[in-house]
Amino acid sequence: MMDFYLTNDWDNVLDSFPDEKKDIYFTHKYCSLYETKENKALCAICKEEENIMLMPFIRGMINNSYDFETSYGYGGPLANTDDIEWCQKSFIGIHEYLANQNYICGFTRFHPLLCNEEWLKGELASKDSISNTIRVLYDRQTIAIDTSVCEEDIWSKQITSKNRNMIRKAEKNLLEYKAEYDYASYDEFIKLYTNTMKRLSADDFYFFDRSYFDRLKGNLKGKSFLGTVRIDGKLICAAIFMYSKLYGHYHLEGSDHDFSGLGANNLLLWKTACEMHKLGIKEFHLGGGTSSSPDDSLYKFKKAFSGNEKKFYIGKEIFNTKLYNEICDKWKSENPDKDVIYGNRLLKYRY
Repeated sequence: MMDFYLTNDWDNVLDSFPDEKKDIYFTHKYCSLYETKENKALCAICKEEENIMLMPFIRGMINNSYDFETSYGYGGPLANTDDIEWCQKSFIGIHEYLANQNYICGFTRFHPLLCNEEWLKGELASKDSISNTIRVLYDRQTIAIDTSVCEEDIWSKQITSKNRNMIRKAEKNLLEYKAEYDYASYDEFIKLYTNTMKRLSADDFYFFDRSYFDRLKGNLKGKSFLGTVRIDGKLICAAIFMYSKLYGHYHLEGSDHDFSGLGANNLLLWKTACEMHKLGIKEFHLGGGTSSSPDDSLYKFKKAFSGNEKKFYIGKEIFNTKLYNEICDKWKSENPDKDVIYGNRLLKYRY
């Protein structure tokens, strides 16, 4: 018999999963970074004998009901078994459980390395079950460097010749890389990251206050580091990198545009790939571009590090269609200007 429940403390359950079936994005320590006074990090759990499914998310409140969204990055359902039939039944059960808990809808960013959308789409999902529960949509390609191989193979077999030339240029310009597990350049990084987001006119979603960075440094201690690149002592490029036992991730990055031609970003990712290899990381995930276009400049930059492409999917589900439509219609009538920008998003009314 399947048992369902919600909890705000699930890392001990996740710890029992095999290394290849879990990642840092699913931990409470990571998800809780996105908690606010209104939004809470929770995890829906299904258990049946030895089989377990976890689905962490950030719960929001709308009127007297709830919605959910996976944390910044990647997430979705996670199971400790390869039994596809059980996973499908478990996911449907979690869906029904949340519907009974007064949830109206949910938005999921699936995990490109774990491919946890596979048993929710295509031929694996029967027309009268999964497909009526969640719409799984392809979003874009992402890139992962295979760091299970030696550094020489990463350099010669994955990184393009043009990219290798940029890395050599950075070294010739005497740029210095460091992996800071002590976050020595922490304050400098926050300023650099914030200025970068302002320069790019980034969405509010990509701005974080000081408390977020403080919690990140504390929560991910021993599972993250700050990669930095300097010239003559000046910080010109830096990023936060996270990792679990097998998977590494490129998280938040900032760079000084005045030094953009020196190859600092190229050096940063190359040296970090080497660092991930030393840590025993199997795949170092760089993510994708700012859009789904194959000509997206950020995507093309990342692709120069590896041809190891991954598919990123999102999921949209509505539990209470009537109430959801009422909330969206009210929001649209009150925010016609915002509807032009956010109208196609599932959680549009949050804006």
